[in-house]
Amino acid sequence: MTRNIRTMAVLASLLTLVSSFTYNIAITRKIPTAGLGLLSLLNATIAFSTLPTALISFAYPRLTARDNGLNIVAAINVSSIFYLVTLALTMAYLASVWSKMGPYTWLVLIIAVLSEITSYLQSITNSVLMVKDRGRFVVTSIIQSITKFIAIPVIMVLGWTIEVILWSTFFIVFIPSLYAFIYSLRYNVHAYDTHRYLKEVLSASWVPLMGYAINSFRSLDAMFIGIFGYAQLGIWYVIFILSKPFGYGGTLINVTYGELLERGRLNIIYRDLLILLLITTYVALTLSFFPGIYINLVRPSIRSEINLLVLPIILLAINSVLGNVNQFISNVMQGIDKRDIQDTREIRPSVYLRSLILHTHLAELIFTIVYLSTMIPSILLFKDLGFTYYAVIGALVSSLLANTAALGFRFIKLGSLKSVLNGRALILDYAIPSLLSIIILTLIAHAVRFTLYPSIIISLMQAVIASIMTLIIYFGIATAVSGNVRNIVMILIRRIINAITAPQP
Repeated sequence: MTRNIRTMAVLASLLTLVSSFTYNIAITRKIPTAGLGLLSLLNATIAFSTLPTALISFAYPRLTARDNGLNIVAAINVSSIFYLVTLALTMAYLASVWSKMGPYTWLVLIIAVLSEITSYLQSITNSVLMVKDRGRFVVTSIIQSITKFIAIPVIMVLGWTIEVILWSTFFIVFIPSLYAFIYSLRYNVHAYDTHRYLKEVLSASWVPLMGYAINSFRSLDAMFIGIFGYAQLGIWYVIFILSKPFGYGGTLINVTYGELLERGRLNIIYRDLLILLLITTYVALTLSFFPGIYINLVRPSIRSEINLLVLPIILLAINSVLGNVNQFISNVMQGIDKRDIQDTREIRPSVYLRSLILHTHLAELIFTIVYLSTMIPSILLFKDLGFTYYAVIGALVSSLLANTAALGFRFIKLGSLKSVLNGRALILDYAIPSLLSIIILTLIAHAVRFTLYPSIIISLMQAVIASIMTLIIYFGIATAVSGNVRNIVMILIRRIINAITAPQP
């Protein structure tokens, strides 16, 4: 299993892409706009209230790498303490929109609380498996994708009600988390107790508090859009759904991080970055050049407004590529710099001063500051310029500015270690194939026009055709131009064939 982890990660990522898109298409086509608003509020509540998980998600993988396992009981005890903060944040966030949720108020609260408890469980299991058993970590991702596929016919049988759809969002994360927890128990150690873990998490907490924890405040974007353009919240959720396929990269990014923590193999960095860029850019190109197909697939009732949504989708695509690269480089910086876990001494706050770990979290702080501080001016600017969906465009432009600022800061702080990213090789392996593909796809998009229909069958067929067309063009050019891409594709194909044809024991 170890030998084929990256092949599994790539396949799991592609499965995540398909399952996320399929699930979200199914629910957004069926539920009313009010239901989309409730989903937006639920997602925003969870994103905001799970701020404390950033602290334990930062500390636990590093403790696992240092101690060759994790004291699961102690980790649960520490997590329970931080969860009390999450519960308070949840109540505060939902209190501001309590009256607007109508009869679904208590349901949203219950599902939010259960989902947040599951998020804390995931923080433990992901930390253990990404370091000690990356094969199981990838399998967990596959189980989540399968659960999404299974959820669709279940929802269909139960009548596509808002209640069932809201509950499905919980079970989709709970089932794979339960599987991951069972296997994480194999790496339970009794090295330290709750008191020691709590002290170390608190000692390290100031670093993620400046970075990933502050990310939770980015969920305030839905509030800003609601204040300045409440009617655009439904469109914002459609944009959110279209961004889901880009989340596939999380599996590979975490596999890279776990391997750097455990083994410190720097030679994996460029290969994993190239794989991430290729697949993310493929999704971005497909969405950017055939936006009408995917808007019609997700929400056919707004297909008359496709021309108004082309700019937001292009901004989304660019943001998503930059966001994945930002996250990858962040994990590389934290995986390379292991000064806090080089020995068994207790983690002290001062150990992170002038470290790559601190700098990558400062980049997250920069992102959040730029994102939130420019959002209202951007929204008002595009409103004055006469854009119909000014609030959505303003938020996406702010995100682009923030992504650029964070990425630039990380590059500067990497210093001489930028060489591990092999920027010169990326010109031939990535930049030239991408540029040539954009030129060819521009010509094809102007020559080939798809007539859009409300039928989901026709819409799916069109989406498959557009996806395959982009896949052949992009990866055809990339493999023709780049020897590195050619080797990656051949290794992937060979390992898939070997996995299929290998005799069963």
